[in-house]
Amino acid sequence: MAQQNQPSQQGQTARRLSLEDCIQIALEHNRDIQIERINPRIARLTLDASYGYYDPSLVVSGGHEHRREPGGFDPADLSEYEVHDAENDYAKVGLRGTLPTGMRYEFGGDYVHSFGLREAIDYETYGVVANMSVTQPLLRDFWTDQARTTIKINRKNLRISELGVGFILMEVVHKIELAYYELAFARENLQVQRKLLEVRKAFQDQAHQKVLAGAIPALEEKLAQAQVAAAETALIAARNAVSIAENELKTLLGDDFQSSEGIEWVPTDPLLVLPEELELRASWQRGISQRPDLAQLRVEVEKQDLNLRFRHNQLFPWLDLVAGYGRRGSSTFEQRLPLPPPASASRAFDQVWDGVAPRDLIGVIFTLPLSRTTERANYRASKELKEQAILRLKQREELVMREISDALITARADRDRVEAARRAAELAEAALDAEQQKLAVGQSTFYVVLQLQGDLAAARSQEARAKADYNKSLSMLHRAEGSLLDRHKIDIEYK
Repeated sequence: MAQQNQPSQQGQTARRLSLEDCIQIALEHNRDIQIERINPRIARLTLDASYGYYDPSLVVSGGHEHRREPGGFDPADLSEYEVHDAENDYAKVGLRGTLPTGMRYEFGGDYVHSFGLREAIDYETYGVVANMSVTQPLLRDFWTDQARTTIKINRKNLRISELGVGFILMEVVHKIELAYYELAFARENLQVQRKLLEVRKAFQDQAHQKVLAGAIPALEEKLAQAQVAAAETALIAARNAVSIAENELKTLLGDDFQSSEGIEWVPTDPLLVLPEELELRASWQRGISQRPDLAQLRVEVEKQDLNLRFRHNQLFPWLDLVAGYGRRGSSTFEQRLPLPPPASASRAFDQVWDGVAPRDLIGVIFTLPLSRTTERANYRASKELKEQAILRLKQREELVMREISDALITARADRDRVEAARRAAELAEAALDAEQQKLAVGQSTFYVVLQLQGDLAAARSQEARAKADYNKSLSMLHRAEGSLLDRHKIDIEYK
């Protein structure tokens, strides 16, 4: 975990952080990661919603109807005797839906109670119907249909969104490494510039004493003062570079800038040059198999294959197997006397229960579109879309291999730069020591020593730059081959 804030050398509060500390903080607070993590949740909800196609529907209706019909035609009086005066109470209930096999089902029941006057006869009727029917596609919409294809594609979209989280995590970790190494270099360069300023101020004091003693001309002191001013300018630029690098790292870690105002961020991991196997074919193999963006494109190909299968199925005609079964029951009574007719609803329900009047059917329905213009065009378009997705995948694989090759070449070059910069710093230090010894015995000048001091500072800064660039190039290589998260032991869990 991050170390406690401590006072720095300049009196500011220092927040000391390792690279792993920064990565762990970013996993919780980085805005890009927080935004991307929402996408799988959205994709999962979209997938859940697509299953709603199979939710059954309950349909209930009912009402009361009063109807009168004239029994004859009289131009003088259209409402002359009425031979039909009926009251109807009815209710219907049905349950319908679709199964994952494409089968459509429906269960229903009807209830009717009718009573009134017909041809001067009182009547009462109870009618009850219970039935069920199923329709199973045997060609079009059999092995796949729009609903099943949508569900499968939404599953693929969920996987793509999960891989997108992995890709963003990899990108953020890569950016954090770059920012961390840049801050480490900026702080190391700041120390180099501070050291140079201290040395040149001490050298200026030494020159001043010698001018007072008459050992050297006043011009030599002016030269030392000019070099002190140049070192102060370089120190200001180095401090600015540290502040900019801190802000970059703070942004990646999701810092709000207000809580960290006045706090100095200090990397605790030194700029090391660790040996690494730089083998091109092994990196290519890792990149092709581990890159999340390549995995996303492979899933896109699978999505287009699902769509192609659906469009191929739609070329077939409809051949539906239909079957049904039902039972009816009724109770009817008519009489001329003005007495309530003794019809009974229970008698109608008993007939349904006993299966007195059953009904069953089985058959097929064949429907053949004569042109299928839309289906054929959609099928050809889906073939082109799949081919396009395959080409995008191949193109991306080629770019990844190029990216890995460039990163590996850069890493090798930066590794050689580190060794060359180290030797240059050692030689610059040896040259400065020798020239200072010559100056002590009067065999050199202040100008030469001041130049060599600047050369040594530049060599040390270049050595730090080479170390930072080498670590950056390794980060670029690990990102290119998709191994960055594994190297930091980051596992992605999806809820």
